[in-house]
Amino acid sequence: MQNGRLIRVTKYQGDPRTTAYIVAVADPVEAIELIRSKAAAPVDEIEDLGRVSDALLTTLKLGTRQFVRA
Repeated sequence: MQNGRLIRVTKYQGDPRTTAYIVAVADPVEAIELIRSKAAAPVDEIEDLGRVSDALLTTLKLGTRQFVRA
């Protein structure tokens, strides 16, 4: 597997109730779309925060296109 992505979901900019997801997808656009379709509300702001290692994905036992709330 390749690196994954760390994705942040908020209701609005500066919202203190941020939710982060570790996503087993290497492409940031694909990771955002996966979270948009499976976990976020239509009005949520979704942002890619960067890469996560393959070692982390293995430790979390995430397969391709799976995600977990961080």
